[in-house]
Amino acid sequence: MSDAIEVRNPAFTSIAPKLRLDARLAQLPLLAWLVLIVLLPNLALIATSFLKISNGRLAFVPTLANYVRLWGSAGFWRLLGSTLEFSLLASLLGAVAAYPMAYFVARVATRQKVLLTVLVLIPLWISLLMRVFSWRLILGQSGLLNSLLVTSGIIDQPSQAFLYNQATVILTFAYISVPFVFISTLNAFEKIPTSLIEASQDSGATSFQTFCHIIWPLTRRSLAIGVSLAFLVTVGDYVTPAMVGGINGTTLGVLISAQFGMANNWPYGAAVSVVLIVSVAAILSVIFWLCPTRGTFSGDEPTGATRPDEPGGGVALSSFLGGVGYAMVIAFLYAPLLLMVVFSFGGSTLQAFPITEFTTRWYRDLADNTALLAAAQRSVIVAICVIAISTTVGTGFALVLHYQRLRGARAIEMLLTLPLAMPGVVLGVVMVLGTEMVAIPSGLIRAVIGQSSFVMPVTMMLVLARLRRLDPSLMEASLDLGADRVRSFAFVLFPLVRGAIVSGALLGLTLSADEVMVTLFLAGPQQTLPIWVFNQMRFGFTPSINAVFTILGVSCLLVVVMANSRRRQGLG
Repeated sequence: MSDAIEVRNPAFTSIAPKLRLDARLAQLPLLAWLVLIVLLPNLALIATSFLKISNGRLAFVPTLANYVRLWGSAGFWRLLGSTLEFSLLASLLGAVAAYPMAYFVARVATRQKVLLTVLVLIPLWISLLMRVFSWRLILGQSGLLNSLLVTSGIIDQPSQAFLYNQATVILTFAYISVPFVFISTLNAFEKIPTSLIEASQDSGATSFQTFCHIIWPLTRRSLAIGVSLAFLVTVGDYVTPAMVGGINGTTLGVLISAQFGMANNWPYGAAVSVVLIVSVAAILSVIFWLCPTRGTFSGDEPTGATRPDEPGGGVALSSFLGGVGYAMVIAFLYAPLLLMVVFSFGGSTLQAFPITEFTTRWYRDLADNTALLAAAQRSVIVAICVIAISTTVGTGFALVLHYQRLRGARAIEMLLTLPLAMPGVVLGVVMVLGTEMVAIPSGLIRAVIGQSSFVMPVTMMLVLARLRRLDPSLMEASLDLGADRVRSFAFVLFPLVRGAIVSGALLGLTLSADEVMVTLFLAGPQQTLPIWVFNQMRFGFTPSINAVFTILGVSCLLVVVMANSRRRQGLG
């Protein structure tokens, strides 16, 4: 039975009044979070864009000067165009790789589907810094590519053409995009009833015609969602261009971060952020307009390729080509990560091939690095606070949204998840303005607030999804037997949603441990571990960074495995 049908279960109607609290009391914390964390900071961003700087300080005099400056700046429009072009092109390249992979896993592969899916998603859970930096080990002047070309005699000396350019930024963005598109389209492929494909084939349609008239119309909306997610993640990324793009790969995110940093021109940076948000919204609107929804399925239909989509030898050929394509993309996703692990055991201080000596020296040196240990300690403090806040608040909001009949509940839910849909650099700016309004100084408290703004919705959505799958009669029976709301929650409801809560907490831990783009705006001199590593890579590389990334990668994988295990138990 689909979720939509379960929510309309008559038992839910009878239990809701028993669980309902005073409407105003239930809405108060939810609306407070919505106003303080979401609405006011965004309104502050818009308001700041109409101010100006006078003698190094904000002058509260309304003006259109920032937008006039942007309108007349040819350099700004070129930078905006290149930023949107980089992200959109990379997202489409990621779709070219991920869309066929999703089809192969969902419709062609007959064994180990879970393993094939997890292999694509694992890089998504690895540190973003690790994934981006690993490309420097491949494309750098002393990297793997140059070493292979010099050794083979194709070039005489290492080339600088492979790194610090626009193509490298697009390649790295495409690398980041693949898992987002894959997971968005996989479920759509799985939900296509086999009977539709069989009917198309029985009617004499070719495989291409079946794709155009059956498969594509039912999956293009999910593809649009995947491309949009990848676009949102990359368009506000100023870390990747700083690490692999150089001057030629500069994006608008770099300009925005500079205006709130060294340039100290917040109004101009806010105006640039507003223009970026408007531009992103326009592009996403076009993407969804080009990929309308035509036909949906509730999830009750039989899935899986129980009958081959192509007759005769075409099945074997499709399976072979799909397997080869899948293996190539997997190699593309994992080669940079494995290379970094190998370098973490290399004895040389230069990241170059061939590796002549293997050692654990860099791991041992971490124990004596006081700056790193201090940054790691701050990361642990921030992560614990973020998880505590996000788990408590997210679970509470999920309960309120599910059991209370709030006016505009759907709109409130969407607004609460708004930070997840904002480009990282813009969210960082918004959180800076929001915390400035209430005079919270730079440091760990700001970092906790900023990270909680996007970690809390993750927990809320996981718990809310679990609540919507529950049988309402269980809670009704508890209340009818005399238990109050607290006991019913503790002994009936909580055990049923505990898996989703723990899953959200563990996933929140991985998000907090890896966060750079928002925290870099908020932490100030109190660097967390990802920020410390980022600054080390910008101002002075040491081989110990490879060891740090390897440890972080293994730790994130362990946390995600635990989260998935708890989530399966919670859904069981």
